[in-house]
Amino acid sequence: LKEKVKVEALTDELENPMNVHRWRKLEGSDPDAYEMIQKIHILQKRLLLKTEEVVKKNSSIQEQEERRIEIEKNLARRPGPDVVEQM
Repeated sequence: LKEKVKVEALTDELENPMNVHRWRKLEGSDPDAYEMIQKIHILQKRLLLKTEEVVKKNSSIQEQEERRIEIEKNLARRPGPDVVEQM
């Protein structure tokens, strides 16, 4: 009796696969769609990597901009060359 229930459960699972194995079923039934899904996954990973790079570069640019502003402030406080000549 237990084996019949087990066999029925496995049969149902084969007929209606869970989401975990849906790509394998798709690979056999529609290779074009499977290839497109694979390409989408690859492109999504690349997009994530590029987005991370952009965030890092923007952060670096922001830091450099802050340093530039600080340097300009320091230079503005110093006396000019004509004041140094007068001394």
